[in-house]
Amino acid sequence: MEPWYKIDKKLKSGEYSTEDLFNYLSHDNDGVLYNTLSVIAENKIQDILLIEKITKIATGKDIALTKGLPGVTIKFVAIATLRELGTTEYFDLLNDEEKNIVLGAFS
Repeated sequence: MEPWYKIDKKLKSGEYSTEDLFNYLSHDNDGVLYNTLSVIAENKIQDILLIEKITKIATGKDIALTKGLPGVTIKFVAIATLRELGTTEYFDLLNDEEKNIVLGAFS
């Protein structure tokens, strides 16, 4: 996989495909994971494979949780991404403190 700094440059410049985003969600760099989720949320990218991958992260069923950021943090970023894409199922299950964390994920 590409080095994190090249991926970061692509994400910032918008030079990526949906397939790239899917692959970046498996990167072992926490910044790449966060920035990829942020790009997906900001651009409201509605791709079924991306949504399935993000859902696995949000529910703790993905290897990404064992990398980089503490698992609970990346889980909340994934839930924030799903919320931005119109899926509130996982957000609704959180307590008020966790909801506040999710609401501040992209602040």
